[in-house]
Amino acid sequence: MPHRVLLCPPTYFGIEYEINVWMHADEHINRAVALAQWQQICDIYTEQLGWQVELIDPIEHLPDMVFATDCCLIRGDKILLSRFRHPERQGETEHYRAWFARHGYTNLRQTTNFFEGGGDNLFCGDKILAGHGFRSAPEAAGEISDYFGLEVVPLRIVDPAFYHLDTSVAVLSSDTVAFYPPALDAASQQRLRGAVPHVIEATLEEARGFGLNAVSDDHTIITSNESPSLLQKYHDAGFTVIGTPILEFRKSGGGVKCLTLTVTR
Repeated sequence: MPHRVLLCPPTYFGIEYEINVWMHADEHINRAVALAQWQQICDIYTEQLGWQVELIDPIEHLPDMVFATDCCLIRGDKILLSRFRHPERQGETEHYRAWFARHGYTNLRQTTNFFEGGGDNLFCGDKILAGHGFRSAPEAAGEISDYFGLEVVPLRIVDPAFYHLDTSVAVLSSDTVAFYPPALDAASQQRLRGAVPHVIEATLEEARGFGLNAVSDDHTIITSNESPSLLQKYHDAGFTVIGTPILEFRKSGGGVKCLTLTVTR
């Protein structure tokens, strides 16, 4: 089965509010540049990798709907829908729920605790790395474990610049992750190292370049081109690496992983 991903065009992308430290309402978003950067990611998926790209229609005044990975956590036909902490994003969930329903998904559930989908939760082999601290609640870990029947590794995020786990932790394969250690508390750093055999450490500069906000099919990593030294670390670890511009989306605290929801592998 081909790799299949869901994306939302950046038609209405902008900064209409401030809910993380990257966002500044007075900062201009160049939508033409954003569209070009987003299209380049789509082209990488379809033309270079042969993946299937599905699209959901964007909704005006839901500018962060472009960050599709945040809508849910999905494995097979099981979808756990997000319950966003900030009211500004809560309207996104029903639009994604409707898309999944139209496309034949019937096993949908929404958490009762705050939970921000693939932004804070990453599948790694037979485990789920579950971030909490700024967006998702620690209590969501029990709901995640019960629903998917997998071991959950709770990781507490302590740096607001890396408000979602996928900005400081990248799952590169079932046995390899890259992460920026100070984004997590000491106990979480230890848990992550104990849960995954191979760990690549990123510097603050590499993390701020959004090189950890990465999509990987276990062989090829697609991520920001703003962290060349981190991309070299990925290459040295045996991965094929594709760097692509994401700076317009970084203004809102997002990158390649934020824009991409994997729906089938």
